[in-house]
This record gives sequence, C-alpha cells and structure tokens, in this order.
Amino acid sequence: MLKKLFSLALILAVFQSFAQGPLISAKDFAAELKANKNMVVIDANTADVYAKQHIQGAISIPLKELYKTGAVEGQVKPAEELAAYLAKKGVSNASKIVVYDEGSNRYNTRIWWILKSAGMADVSILHFNMDQFAAAKIPLTATPASGKATTFTVTESAYKACSADDVKNRAEGTVLLDGREKDEFNGVDTAKKSKGHLPGAVWMNFKEVLTATGAYKSKDEIIAAAAKFGATPEKTIIVYCNSGVKASVLYVALKEIAGFQNVQYYAGSYADWTSNPENQIVL
Repeated sequence: MLKKLFSLALILAVFQSFAQGPLISAKDFAAELKANKNMVVIDANTADVYAKQHIQGAISIPLKELYKTGAVEGQVKPAEELAAYLAKKGVSNASKIVVYDEGSNRYNTRIWWILKSAGMADVSILHFNMDQFAAAKIPLTATPASGKATTFTVTESAYKACSADDVKNRAEGTVLLDGREKDEFNGVDTAKKSKGHLPGAVWMNFKEVLTATGAYKSKDEIIAAAAKFGATPEKTIIVYCNSGVKASVLYVALKEIAGFQNVQYYAGSYADWTSNPENQIVL
C-alpha cells in the first residue's frame, strides 16, 4: 500500500512539474538559490530598474542588449555575437538559468525563448511578485553583480522561429494570433506604429493568458482563454505581436504550459512583416 501511495505521489509530482512547463515558483527558486551556487540568475529589466533593486547575485541582461542594431525592431544578434555577449556575462551552455523581469512576464519570457533557441537546455521563468518574494525570503539588493566570463556556443535547437513565408504559406485552418493591444491590431494606436494586422489574424491580447498580477494562468485557464479566440489544442497556431515580446508569452502559455502541440512563434512579427513592402496589412 505504501509503495502504491509513493508511486502515485511521484506521478503527481512529475505531472505538476510538466504542467507548469518552464515556470519556477518563488518558493522553489529560493530553495534552488541556496542549494545551487552555480545557478545564473538573469534580470531582464532595463539598467535603471536593475540599479534600483534586483535579486541578490542576479546579473543584468536587458532584453534589448540581445538585439542587433538595424531598421527592423527586435531582431536577435547573429549567433556569434550572441554567444560572445552571453559568455562575457557569465552564461555557459551548462548553466542553469532563471530569468525574471519587473512582473509582466514579457521580457523574461522573450529572453527565455532566445536562450532556448540558442540551445540552452535548462532555462526557467520566474515571476516577480513582491509578496511571494518576501514569503520565500528571496534577498533583494541594489548592489550590482557580475558573472565570471566563460564560453558559450550557439547549438542546434528545436526552438525555431517561423518566417514571413511560413505565415504566408500556412496550412488552411491555421489560427494566426495577434498578441498586441486592440488599437494596434486595428491600426489606431496613438504611437502610430501600426497600420493594422496581418491578413487572417485573430486578435488575442497576450494578457488573456496572465492573471491580474501578471503571472501565467493555469493550464485549464489558458485552454479556456484560447478557445474563445478559436485556438484549440488540435489546431496549428502561429503567434505574433510587434517584435516578438508579447507573442513569446502566448507561445509559452499555449505550447509549454497548456501543452498545445502545434504552436509556432513568428519572432520577427509585425516589424519583420512590414519590412517587406509587398506584404499586405489589413484593418
């Protein structure tokens, strides 16, 4: 009887771990922080936010530092440049990585995908919540930290972004989700960065898969939220936004947490699509 109960508990633990995907709770992170002195904690916020307060020992890697300069917003550095940057920061291929941001789960999730696409095996997403951090006794400081320079090599990964051509040639029945704000989808945003959306796209704001505090919803809640926009587990889904940030949240929620099998990430998103004047935008 005891053996059966132990086996059941083990199965449940494994299932729960799978269900939460790459997410790590504040409690589990605090325990790992004490036990694993080689863990690399990345603060994805801008340098000024990092300077005010961050997790003790966390290194600063603002998301935009992983982007290359150019006319198209949000394009990731070429492999060699990305590898050199990460190595200088103290990130190696063998590192266990935990990434957090200011609590929106946008910037840490985008960095999570960049690291996974570069071949990193062990990357977790930590949601910044002051109450949970206090309860878990996670130490915060304003003292900057730096990692010891190491080596990093970009390797083959299953995490590959789809291209504009993939979006154009998508199979019939594919659900194309636009994770931006509604005014951007409609081409009436005050910043005038958007003239509309990709042909055939369905608007599903990225916050649909997050709680009021910015944490990821549960698997069942995400499935229910996606269903309202025609995105169901058996369908092929492509997610995009302006430059890949908000779309990364939808990707992780649908693919990694809810377990949808056919989710593709158009990392270049609207910025990449509109860089080609031949690509159509609709209202």
